Amino acid sequence: MGIGFYAICVTFLMLIVMLVYTILLQNKRQLHYVFILVIVELFIWSASVLARGLSAGNQPMVIFWENITYIGAGMVPVSLVFLARAYSGKHVTKPYLLLCIVPLVTQVMAWTNDYHHLFYLEYGKVGEPNIFGSYFYFHAAYSYICLTVGFIYMCYVAIKSRGLFSIQALLIIIGTIIPTVPNICYTLGVPDFDVYSTPIGFTFMLLLYLLAMFRFNLLKVSPIALQTVINRISDGFIVVDTDMNIIEFNKTYVDNFHYITGLQRGENFYTLLKSSDRSNLSAEQYRELILSAAEAESTLVKDIEVDTGDSKQYYTVEFTPIIQWDRCTAVILLFKNITQHIKDMLKIQENQAILLERERLASLGQLIGGIAHNLKTPIMSVAGGIDQVEWLVDEYAASIGDPEVTAEDHAEIAGEMKKWLGRMRLHMSYMSEVISTVKDQATTFANTDLTWFTLDEMLKRVKILMQHEIVKNKCRYREEIQADTRLRISGDVNSMVQVIDNVVVNAIQAYEGKGGEVILKVVREGNTLLITVCDFGKGIDEKIKDRLFKEMVTTKGKYGTGLGLYMSYSTIKGMFRGNMWFESSPGQGTKFHIQVPLLLAETTAEGDQIA
Repeated sequence: MGIGFYAICVTFLMLIVMLVYTILLQNKRQLHYVFILVIVELFIWSASVLARGLSAGNQPMVIFWENITYIGAGMVPVSLVFLARAYSGKHVTKPYLLLCIVPLVTQVMAWTNDYHHLFYLEYGKVGEPNIFGSYFYFHAAYSYICLTVGFIYMCYVAIKSRGLFSIQALLIIIGTIIPTVPNICYTLGVPDFDVYSTPIGFTFMLLLYLLAMFRFNLLKVSPIALQTVINRISDGFIVVDTDMNIIEFNKTYVDNFHYITGLQRGENFYTLLKSSDRSNLSAEQYRELILSAAEAESTLVKDIEVDTGDSKQYYTVEFTPIIQWDRCTAVILLFKNITQHIKDMLKIQENQAILLERERLASLGQLIGGIAHNLKTPIMSVAGGIDQVEWLVDEYAASIGDPEVTAEDHAEIAGEMKKWLGRMRLHMSYMSEVISTVKDQATTFANTDLTWFTLDEMLKRVKILMQHEIVKNKCRYREEIQADTRLRISGDVNSMVQVIDNVVVNAIQAYEGKGGEVILKVVREGNTLLITVCDFGKGIDEKIKDRLFKEMVTTKGKYGTGLGLYMSYSTIKGMFRGNMWFESSPGQGTKFHIQVPLLLAETTAEGDQIA
């Protein structure tokens, strides 16, 4: 027996495997049942060819199995049409069953051939071909038409829904072509093509179908259903090869970028963008990103702005390479519409600016209450000094010409004047510093121009502004600085001072007027500065811990707005790119931690470099 016989045996075993696998599948649909029908027909075809080979010495049995062959061979072309329609996601309706009429007539003509000889004029001897009758050619033409229609339909659905270069489409196309070619050659009497040729072709087809089933889930999701899902995805996408030729896209992309004319599969995406794109990303930049993603074999992300004419739309574009056979064959461009997100962010920033301004004004109101106290003592001291200087001036004027007043007395009077002037100069300097600090805090909080400030500058301002609150509430303020005070911090010093003031005020109020100690600790941790404000008061209520930085919550009743910590957290996260958290135990106190990045390898105003 030749290789054809053994190939049929392999085909027979593979059919059994496919039949068992398909029957055992759960939640079978019409596609599965049509596939089972095709397997059964191929099973009959292969079995009858196998039996015919085993009956080579018995002419009547050869004719018998030849007729059995057409039960499968006659139906396979029609079943291929059924399979293509089911694969497209559509039902095989009753009118399609009319296609089975010709195969049924073929059965009748084959079994009654001895009475009319329209199917075979003469049966060939063992090893010789049959001499065909007129009906056989009609049957062959009908079979090839069905095969062609089924093949074209199958390929069309696979390419349209999955793309020309998809694995499933290639497997379907190649698997369908392979048995068709040897069948045509056998029918036309081409040398070296015998009755085994077509089943051998089906052997290779089954190998590809098996690969599609087990490796690429041929029967899991129908292509049209998959295409429907893709078109309903809210994100638009387009797939291009490395030459920017369009392979695939979905309806969402077409709707979002409707102004791009000539959008079709096979067109060059670069050319279309050059002529009609309205985004802030040029066609050349698209090309560079696609090639970069393909070369790096990793996803790249880019934000773009698109002017649609009616409004501006914002998208995040992900450039994701498709890797097949260890190389990039295409790149997916996924367009996520973030327009509403951008609008929401702008609205949040707008509202945040309003809240920040309210908090600033609330803080300033609190500061103004302490300004009078801070300035009262030095003003009274200066006023007293003026009186003393005036008295000394009068005394000095009266002593002129008095012989009893010696030079030493004049020097003593002058010394007293200098003493009082020095005191007044010290008080005036203090008042100037307070006024400058308050003036800086009163500047517009919404100013986002980033500058820098030193740790020393920040500590001085905090101490000046909080002095009144500390004294007023009978608290003790202590600093533990474990960092170089020349270290520089990027950002607005007024914003940072306001944040620390808010935290210190909360620490003071945690003692409920009974007095206590407030500690400000500053520690350098690598490239960051950790600022900690500690109190040993009542602690934070467990009910509001999880909401403290997320909502405007307060434990002060009508006397609190809940803005302080809420806006302080936003300021540290948004303006300083830092972090803020707390630790609190009921009855033991609270620690608020503020961590911000440092400006490294910068020099201070004095020219000293801080590493």
